[in-house]
Amino acid sequence: MPPAADNQLKNTFPKRDKLKSSLEIEQLYRENRFIVSYPLKCYYSFSDIIENKSNLRVAFSVPKKTFKLAIDRNKLKRRMREAYRVHYKTVFETLINDKEKQLKLFFIYIGKEILESEIVEKNMRVVLQKIHP
Repeated sequence: MPPAADNQLKNTFPKRDKLKSSLEIEQLYRENRFIVSYPLKCYYSFSDIIENKSNLRVAFSVPKKTFKLAIDRNKLKRRMREAYRVHYKTVFETLINDKEKQLKLFFIYIGKEILESEIVEKNMRVVLQKIHP
């Protein structure tokens, strides 16, 4: 199997899908459209696609005020990214193939303690299914 075809079968999280612009993240806050499934809160926005951008862009955050140690924040972000990576293709399959619409997601961990990966994954699936257009 050629490498390109093999890549399409994997649930990857490529760099072009990462939402990094602070202006775009602020815009998500201003639109005030969010879904909560403890311990996750997800701000989201549908828009027309901008050229040279992926049509599904995501960012993850864990508050420094709640988790003082970077090792804890990084662990939680890794768990959220992994849960997203595993489930996003099954939920957004139609959106991924639509070249005119773009979905921006910003996940925030709102829990006060470090929860197991299974709990984060279950709640990630709930959030993604609620957002599904």
